[in-house]
Amino acid sequence: MKDVVSKKTRQNIQRDIEQGNLGKVRDRLHGLLVTYPNELSLRKELGDIYFHLQDLQMAGRYWYLEKEKTVEMTHACRLFEKRCGDNPDIIARALKFKGDKEQIHGLRIQEMLSQTQRTVIEKLIEPPEEEMRGDKLIVAGCALIFLTVVSLLIIGVYTVCTWLF
Repeated sequence: MKDVVSKKTRQNIQRDIEQGNLGKVRDRLHGLLVTYPNELSLRKELGDIYFHLQDLQMAGRYWYLEKEKTVEMTHACRLFEKRCGDNPDIIARALKFKGDKEQIHGLRIQEMLSQTQRTVIEKLIEPPEEEMRGDKLIVAGCALIFLTVVSLLIIGVYTVCTWLF
């Protein structure tokens, strides 16, 4: 892993692993993943923790973007795909990848496990059309709220002026 995670945090994680506090390690890694979404190695570590916690589907979720998978990783990824109904749209949303799309662009070149995984990687790289539609609706909604507030403000000022004069 790069030097993005402080030495103290790394020591705390190692101490918690040695003490068997895997739940605490899981929580720390989730926090680090939110802070450093481009660090794919954090996803691998989180998958390792879920594997030790015997939650193979969650391990598969975090190992899914790993380039070189072991047999256990492949099995866990397949369980994760099954949990999502082998639907690439659901899998892509469940991965919750918030990092730079270029980070996973190289994964397209690699030999993938299945057609489903190739499709998921493509969906992660290209923004879904429905998200872009949702963004337009949000902008339109905000504009409508702004115009309503301005209209009510003008009506209020006009009403106060008619009372006073």
